[in-house]
Amino acid sequence: MGLKKTSKKILAVIFILLLVVSATGFYLYKSKATSIKSAFFIKLENTDNIETLTQKLTNECGLKYPSIFLKISQRMNLEHWMKRGRYEIKPSMTIVDIVRVFRSGKSQTVNLTIKGVSTLEKFALNCGEKLEPDAQDFLYLLSDSTFLDSLGFNTQTVYSLLIPDTYNTYWHTQPDELLKRLKVEYNKYWTEERIQKAKVCGLTLLQVSTLASIVCKETSKPDDMPIVAGLYLNRIKTNMPLQADPTVIFAQNDASIRRVTNAHLQIASLYNTYRNVGLPPGPICIPSKQAIEAVLNYTKHNYIFMCAKEDFSGYHNFAVTYAEHLLNAKHYQAALDRKAIK
Repeated sequence: MGLKKTSKKILAVIFILLLVVSATGFYLYKSKATSIKSAFFIKLENTDNIETLTQKLTNECGLKYPSIFLKISQRMNLEHWMKRGRYEIKPSMTIVDIVRVFRSGKSQTVNLTIKGVSTLEKFALNCGEKLEPDAQDFLYLLSDSTFLDSLGFNTQTVYSLLIPDTYNTYWHTQPDELLKRLKVEYNKYWTEERIQKAKVCGLTLLQVSTLASIVCKETSKPDDMPIVAGLYLNRIKTNMPLQADPTVIFAQNDASIRRVTNAHLQIASLYNTYRNVGLPPGPICIPSKQAIEAVLNYTKHNYIFMCAKEDFSGYHNFAVTYAEHLLNAKHYQAALDRKAIK
């Protein structure tokens, strides 16, 4: 009888232990593994392993069971699947959920939006805010002649490469990878139809982008753009200087200029279209898609002159003769004086 009672006690203890182990396992499988209250991003480097990942989760997310996480990661062979990137950890995740996030290797992606009428500096800053590399890393590559040449551009024409749109890319995308991706998107944008329209305009693709950049700096009005584009094409065809104020402001490298004066027009620069005939050597900003389409589908007319409307609506008064233009310019100059704009 003594042996039977002892055996029963042992079995009872084993049963209780099994229940405890099962309950613990079930609890760990179902309970929240961290103390975070909102989604959090963990960054993995190529040098990280499951030990350093465990440490990051503990320090940054308040991982509750580091040793258990480490053991489960080892059993699930996590280190073999870990990839560099940024991974999202949610408050409701269990230990197994978190292991699966990193085991999947599916790094978080971001939407990078390139805006028209923007500068290279603003583009780089946007990249630096959205992606892992710093803005300076992007600016450096945008000035790297050798790299740009491999893509078919130079430091003056690189604006043309940046077709405004929203691009989904990995957070850890490096500057060279991004620019190569944008070259692919550039090739997709320039369809055979658009290429043929550029030829009809008598322009190369880079020249279309250059003219488009001037057009979108001159006006933000979609219905004004094709007329402005047609005017500049008329000037190009007659070998007449473009005399575009935005190019002079670009040459001065001073975006605060609101009123171009004779002093500004004296600057010795290839971008000064008052002193040089034809298009400048490259765009003066990232040309918007609207402006590119306005150039490719320009309005045919006889206008040679234009002047901003005196109501500051953003539209222009167009003229065929210089006498008409002088009258329009007089009205605009008077409006500037009334507002004390210098």
